[in-house]
Amino acid sequence: MGACASQNRTDLFAEMRTVTPELGTWHEAEIAAFEQHDAQVMPAPKQALFIGSSSIRMWNTLERDMAPVPVLNRGFGGSKTPEVLAVFVRIVRPYEPSIIVYYCGDNDLGTINTDSESAAMGYIQFDRLARATWPDVQSIYIPIKPSLARWSNWDAMKRANEIVQHYCEMTDGAFYADTVTPTLVADGTPDPSIFLGDGLHLNEHGYDIWTGVIRPMVLEAWSRVDHD
Repeated sequence: MGACASQNRTDLFAEMRTVTPELGTWHEAEIAAFEQHDAQVMPAPKQALFIGSSSIRMWNTLERDMAPVPVLNRGFGGSKTPEVLAVFVRIVRPYEPSIIVYYCGDNDLGTINTDSESAAMGYIQFDRLARATWPDVQSIYIPIKPSLARWSNWDAMKRANEIVQHYCEMTDGAFYADTVTPTLVADGTPDPSIFLGDGLHLNEHGYDIWTGVIRPMVLEAWSRVDHD
């Protein structure tokens, strides 16, 4: 749960290296498609916005899993945290979300990048931007998942998650969803039964586990939203 931070502790994050927003040209078609859809039928404000990489985009049962909370899926495949930052004005701000559920950083680190701070800071900058725009926004961070395909780089991913968890503990309205623990087997390695054949993306069972953790948090956040 988020908690008020002292100024000194907050400054620890201010000293971290910032991330430069940057959208890859290969994502432009997906973002433009979202904008074209919005131009035809603009989603209602104050929904729960799910944003991030392909683990969000491929969550095909999202509306059912989060019911009765209205949700909007704006995941785009292969995205990294600088790219999610880059599209804030285009596919975040127009929706005026009351809740933001965020998953990204997996692609930042991949199998060889060990820059945990940058992956974490991409989310922290995003959350602070959202909080400056909507002071009462509720945000939920889904930690980078331990996967079969990228297990070799789990130490770096785990460190990024720990940085963000610390940030959430210090920040009112920011919450860390522990989706990691229930996806590991007894020896602490990823459960093979929750992945598609690529060993990276979740199958239906994997999303069921995520839902068991995230849905109660979304419902609780929704209960705090002013719906007028």
